[in-house]
Amino acid sequence: MIIEKHEDHCFRNYSGHSYIRNNWLGSIVFPFSALLQQSEFSDQTDVLYRAQIFKKSCKAIFPNRRIITTVFNDDGKQILVTRYIKALNPPQQLLDIFLHDSNATLDLIAHFVSLIPVMTDTLDENDGFDIWMTSERCISLAIGNKEEHAILLCNFFLYFGKKALVLLGTSMLEGHMAYVVTHETDEYLLWNPLTGQCHKQFDPFCPLQSVDCLFDDGNVWFNIQQNNTPMAVCFDYSKESFWKQLLPKSLQGTQAQSIQIAGFPIQMSYTDIQSIVDAVYQTGIHSSELPHTEFALAVYIHTYPNNILSVWVYLASLTRQQ
Repeated sequence: MIIEKHEDHCFRNYSGHSYIRNNWLGSIVFPFSALLQQSEFSDQTDVLYRAQIFKKSCKAIFPNRRIITTVFNDDGKQILVTRYIKALNPPQQLLDIFLHDSNATLDLIAHFVSLIPVMTDTLDENDGFDIWMTSERCISLAIGNKEEHAILLCNFFLYFGKKALVLLGTSMLEGHMAYVVTHETDEYLLWNPLTGQCHKQFDPFCPLQSVDCLFDDGNVWFNIQQNNTPMAVCFDYSKESFWKQLLPKSLQGTQAQSIQIAGFPIQMSYTDIQSIVDAVYQTGIHSSELPHTEFALAVYIHTYPNNILSVWVYLASLTRQQ
């Protein structure tokens, strides 16, 4: 808006007259995507607040039982523990074994995860300041805490189509502990990611003493059964009288995407190009239907005498997080 004053000779009784003129200075455009991101941030804040209230209500019922709803990632952002769960492919060597013996592969995967050194927890989880790494970072650094071991094992099992969840409880040998629960046809199996051992639910030699909390990629369940020993617990978390759930059904499909990154190298001898292409397609990385997914591919060929070639193909699937 501009105000200009001019000398007016029409009005002799006045020395001057003011004219007010409206000028267009410009406009501000709000992209619709920015409004959506703001809405997503608001929704995330609401979920984090719900998680905090949920944890307090669970502690009010059973103060000594373990419950973790949110942690901080390696970027310092507070997120739900459900975002750590996603089907991830294990190393190619284990995938090759799976083609021959699926049962032996699961045991070998558990053994592989148990070989990763354990990092001692330095923070009290009751303070709400747990920091968890992604499975990729856990493998690349070759170290992880108890929960990160369980998450890695759970993600590997999910890749093979297993019904798997992370269990938080207490062990007579390791103290606070995280296990992996898999639901088989007629029984539940309890996997110790630190030892690679598998126990049936009613195994009297299982060191797990309490079953306090379960979580997967969609929800967190707190055990409200009076007896929380593994042999007495009903693992059917759909029963609301036994398990208290964090997210109601109306919100279970709206959770944020996983923070995990999927990828691994393929090493094989060169016979022809089609064999390499087939090996890439067999990984299934290209079949991701998540929006904003980006892919990375690198190829290295090492030559040996007599025209023998060793081919390395590096694959990665990256999902852009808002």
